[in-house]
Amino acid sequence: MGNGWWLMGTGDRAGFRVLLGTLDPMTSFTIVIVLVAVILPIGIFLFVQHNLFGNSKAKQAQAQQLMQTGSKARATILRVDPTGVIVNHINLQCIVQFQMEPLTGGAPFAAAKKMMINQTAMPRVGDVWPAWYDATDPDQFTVGMPDGASAEQIPVFREFGIKHPLDAAST
Repeated sequence: MGNGWWLMGTGDRAGFRVLLGTLDPMTSFTIVIVLVAVILPIGIFLFVQHNLFGNSKAKQAQAQQLMQTGSKARATILRVDPTGVIVNHINLQCIVQFQMEPLTGGAPFAAAKKMMINQTAMPRVGDVWPAWYDATDPDQFTVGMPDGASAEQIPVFREFGIKHPLDAAST
């Protein structure tokens, strides 16, 4: 009990000061450095995972909700601007600018989304994707980026009046 480690959590009001105060200054400094060296990378990893990939459960749930209840639009790509963030030497974070054309015939509007895009599937200006948006807040939207290899997407693209790369019937 004299080394200070057993005093943590015993109700002593000094807390860490009791733990580190019973150690010599060099040992206390070493413990702080080790804690920072372990906690900082974990914090950075969690921040990057949450902010770069963006496919958190909450965002996935929001996208599913928009696909079920949102208004539909054709999203024409106006610009693709890489932000400079690259993950695994192949995935680029980009800000994609869209011109949204509601299927109900409403006025077109501009929208932008930060996305991770594989360099081998980089969209081109003029590509059109299906989109779902919240009519009360058009900044809340999701898009259906074609993966080029999934025939399951063809009916969705047809519903939006968009040609899918694998859709032989629309050629």
